[in-house]
Amino acid sequence: MENKLSCGVSIHEEEMDGKKVFVVECAELGISDFGKTVDEALNNLKNAISLFLEETPEKKVLLETQKPVMVTRLLL
Repeated sequence: MENKLSCGVSIHEEEMDGKKVFVVECAELGISDFGKTVDEALNNLKNAISLFLEETPEKKVLLETQKPVMVTRLLL
């Protein structure tokens, strides 16, 4: 049975060509993508990660961790 892969993803809104888009980033691999909706952006990121891992399968080890990821926001 192959280990499941997972990565932390950050999502934020940006303006691109005068339109709102959602940008998604995978810090473990240094890959980002975008879409008109959160779902579209996440699907685009999944595709980008799949293509990246096809070309660099040795990077899969970066996504095999079973440790939980905690994300928070620090207010200053």
